[in-house]
Amino acid sequence: MIQTLPKSIGLSNNRMIVLDALRRKRNTSDYSGAPVDEKSTEACIIEAQALLSDIKNWLREYHPKLT
Repeated sequence: MIQTLPKSIGLSNNRMIVLDALRRKRNTSDYSGAPVDEKSTEACIIEAQALLSDIKNWLREYHPKLT
């Protein structure tokens, strides 16, 4: 799903790459049981907040009835 964001909401490829890297770290942790480091956790929270803001802005512009 992350890889569709550049085409669906116009997210930059660089941001998509960052989100995908964070997704991979979480996925590795899910299967190995190893904890995700604090820096990555903080980066994930920041990126999630930014993505939520981007999606809300996109919805307001293209589908205001959904907001």
